Amino acid sequence: MAEATEARVLVLYTGGTIGMLKTERGGLRSQARFHDPTGDSVFANSSSVRAFAQWSASRSDSGASTPALAAVPPDQDPAYLRVETSTGPTYLPSLVTPRFAQGKRVRYAVWEYEHLIDSSEIEPSDWIRVAADLERNYASFDAFLVLHGTDTLAFTASALSFLLVRLPPLSRPLLLVDLTPPCLEQEDLGKTVILTGAQIPLSQLFTDATDNLLAALAIAGHYSIPEVLLLFDNVALRGNRTMKASSEDFHAFQSFNLAPLATVGIDIEVAWPQVLRPGPRPFHAHKELCSDVATLRVFPGITGAAVRAFLSPTGGVRGVVLETYGAGNAPRREELLAAFREATARGVVIVNVTQCPTGAVASDIYATGRALAAAGVVGGADMTTEAALAKLSYLLSKPELSPVQVRALIAQPLRGELTPVAPVPTYANPPDPEARLRTLFSQLVECAPVPQRPRRQSAVSAFDAADKPVVPDEFSASWPSTLADEETLRAAVLPHLLAQAAAKPGNLLQSLLTSLDAPASTPLASTSLSSLALPSLLNEPASTTLQTPLHLATLAGLLDNVELLLASGASVHQRDANGRSPLFYAARHRGLDALAVVKALRAAGAHFSEREIEAGDVGLEVAKAEKANDAVAAGVWLEALGEDGVRRAKAALRALVGSE
Repeated sequence: MAEATEARVLVLYTGGTIGMLKTERGGLRSQARFHDPTGDSVFANSSSVRAFAQWSASRSDSGASTPALAAVPPDQDPAYLRVETSTGPTYLPSLVTPRFAQGKRVRYAVWEYEHLIDSSEIEPSDWIRVAADLERNYASFDAFLVLHGTDTLAFTASALSFLLVRLPPLSRPLLLVDLTPPCLEQEDLGKTVILTGAQIPLSQLFTDATDNLLAALAIAGHYSIPEVLLLFDNVALRGNRTMKASSEDFHAFQSFNLAPLATVGIDIEVAWPQVLRPGPRPFHAHKELCSDVATLRVFPGITGAAVRAFLSPTGGVRGVVLETYGAGNAPRREELLAAFREATARGVVIVNVTQCPTGAVASDIYATGRALAAAGVVGGADMTTEAALAKLSYLLSKPELSPVQVRALIAQPLRGELTPVAPVPTYANPPDPEARLRTLFSQLVECAPVPQRPRRQSAVSAFDAADKPVVPDEFSASWPSTLADEETLRAAVLPHLLAQAAAKPGNLLQSLLTSLDAPASTPLASTSLSSLALPSLLNEPASTTLQTPLHLATLAGLLDNVELLLASGASVHQRDANGRSPLFYAARHRGLDALAVVKALRAAGAHFSEREIEAGDVGLEVAKAEKANDAVAAGVWLEALGEDGVRRAKAALRALVGSE
């Protein structure tokens, strides 16, 4: 049985430099075995001095370079992990890292594709295959790594971000566009997916592969970042914001218009205010992409004939990424503009992105940019070419969207791929810090456990005023009164405030979340927590048993609080020190709303992990309900597990009982 402080990560090796070996002629070729499937390595056997000594002795005694695998069938050996493939389940030997400084060991299995892909030959069908493989194994692993060649790594990261991740409601309404919500609400990733690779193969002595792989495992095993990340050189970037900037440096990938989401050093720093909220639905990968997209780069002297040939109806192009100069400018020659107008009139969607690595398209600044917009070319803001291609391919694969709707959606951030144009700033003095601190302290007192709640003091002191020491007025404030002090106080107490409020009935949680989730347009936006920072607070462990506010709301059986937390970005995949998810506590609760809470969690994508089922606690609860003839409890567990899950939980319990 796996430890509660052990995270499970599935590593997909699709190909690329990271797993290559040198040939006799000095070149590189793909190698299907770059990891240690049998656990026969120093790294796999160095969790303790004793483990290393036993491993060394066994190798010396046997003289064998590779120990024999255990005789236990793989499906009964805890050292193997079950992986679902398109042809059925397979069992892969796993490795376990030593415990990271962040507190967990990471157990991972490497699934190597039978036919490795040179990244320069990647196709949209390969992206769809990766998305489908992640979907098949989504419930069995805590996070996922994709090892990939570097040439097209940014293209793959952008494509997967649209196949896997979804943002909550659009940033602003679509005018005159009838957009059916389900068409954009199918892909709800709630777990971390990291793409990485290497500039130098893992088989070489001086390589960046080791650092990239270990950093990716550390982030994947410890942090719930529901996005597709690209990690290179100890920096994790949003996948659809990246481009390959160097073919020689270890710092090969850059995100010029968005700061890193995580940085690995002595500690791992996560930029939580920038992390997207988890989707509020069960995860399902989108498995279609339109291949009728292309890029066209503007250059001095480009002719109308060349553009017309490129956009010819016989070519079948439905979407074009137009790479223009500077802030979105191109020649205003009528032959070019006419070619663009004719194409957009036929339904071709043309997206304007800049050739500059840093900056954005602003079509209204220069006359040349306004001319393109008038011809029907839609501005792509600060999207990379890779992201714009992926976004076009994704949107055009949805038959329910018309070209008009696609153009409207191109200009809006769907996966954090572009920065919305900020409104004209308004300047105002923030509210009095003293008043804000008093409000915060009142919330703290209201959320405090009842036995610890302080009594109200009377206006008259309990001792004579003459006995009080006299201090200068400058030291008489009861607490610091700067905005920086307020932010420090918030960071210290808000996780506990949210946890206490989540476990209390009434409107306290709603009030607290409303005060934290201030719209970006308010005067508080520059000094208060942004709405994107709220999920990091909601998913912060708030007790010694590592339970989040969602755990505590389910333990209290408070349906309203559970629904409110889910709508605010709480993750259903967080597990406490005992390895239990909120779904376990919801199913075990005997309250009137237990079934409704379970349904709410399941609707948000909650599921039992293999680790929870293998521990036997789930099967024990199912068996207790059946033995007591408790139809209500049995029905709740059936809703939480499904029929197949109930069978697996019982089988796991029988296996544990039989082994004792």
